[in-house]
Amino acid sequence: MVSDAADGPEERPDRDEEADAHAAPANAADASVVDRWTALDRGWQALALGLGIVAAHIVGQAL
Repeated sequence: MVSDAADGPEERPDRDEEADAHAAPANAADASVVDRWTALDRGWQALALGLGIVAAHIVGQAL
């Protein structure tokens, strides 16, 4: 099995850097979270998602 980390983040040809620079602050923060998430290896994404589900389950049980 080959890791996706070797490929690096994919280039998005439709992305306009100048438009990103003038985006609203909330939109810019959302875009950076999405960029960070998509840059992660699938294994790390799965781990983070699994830990989030477990945490939500624990909180639900505590309530």
